[in-house]
Amino acid sequence: MSVAMQPDLSVGIDVGATKISLGVVDQAGAIVATAAIEPWQYPALEDNLAHLASTLEELLAPYDRGRFHDIGVGLPGTVDDARGLVVYTPNLRWIDLPLAGLLRDRTGLGVHLVQDTAAAAWGEFLFGAGRGLTNVVCATLGSGLACGVIINGQLYGGANHTAGEIGHLRIADPALICGCGANGCLEAGGSGLGLVKIVRRDIGRGAVTPLAALAPEALNAHAIFEAAHLGDPVALAAINEMIGYLAVGLSAIAVSLTPDALILSGGLSREHDLLLEPLIQQIRAVSYRTVTENVRIVPAALGPDAPLIGAAMLHRAPEYSGQSR
Repeated sequence: MSVAMQPDLSVGIDVGATKISLGVVDQAGAIVATAAIEPWQYPALEDNLAHLASTLEELLAPYDRGRFHDIGVGLPGTVDDARGLVVYTPNLRWIDLPLAGLLRDRTGLGVHLVQDTAAAAWGEFLFGAGRGLTNVVCATLGSGLACGVIINGQLYGGANHTAGEIGHLRIADPALICGCGANGCLEAGGSGLGLVKIVRRDIGRGAVTPLAALAPEALNAHAIFEAAHLGDPVALAAINEMIGYLAVGLSAIAVSLTPDALILSGGLSREHDLLLEPLIQQIRAVSYRTVTENVRIVPAALGPDAPLIGAAMLHRAPEYSGQSR
């Protein structure tokens, strides 16, 4: 008598504004195989989606499909997992995209969609800085900005799957225009893309900096931090302005939810001296005493892999387990 194969692997996909990362993950949270593509290699959306699907098929090809739990996809924007839709991603401009069905049809596996920040929070909750805790907020500091929220050990998305979207609080300079089209959103000044907007605004106002000589595509957050490390006052001032916006926004969610831990994740969190430590100090400086006394503010343990690992582990989330679609 044959014995049914028990799934021992998962698939996670982390969709970012500049890179889509795909990975096969084992049940200890270790990534055992990876692939990566750019979101927009081709002019047409359909061709880019076909490239994503074919890359996923290539990644899974060496494995028996019976070894896999459902595919989890973390996305930077609003998703509706019940309908398998990417409702809206401001930076990629994906609107009402039936991504779950497309990937399911190509792989034969169930697919779940989740905000990338929620995926990062789930990964950290299971294997990282939130392990053993009950209530966790994980802020992803990257091209965009949002928070994943876990309450009583469950992912919390709110009524419209947008809980934790603090990036669209009106905190920043109104001269900074967000990817959503509004002026002064926290994300427009408190993210990697927002940092670029601050520097461009200052250059437009006459600031003198070596960054002004860079081609538009070369002026990015990485270049700004490099300039700051070399002592460029314009870059340093822009980073300090970003930290000020972030401290207010993150303090607001920490005061509102008082989690066991506020975890700082995402690519920018690797800038420990220039960003992370000053940010933690400012959050504590502007927060109510319940935060300063009771909330741990810590860097993520999984680094930039947190959203991919968390997405791959959605089958362990109570609200997703057993709901293959």
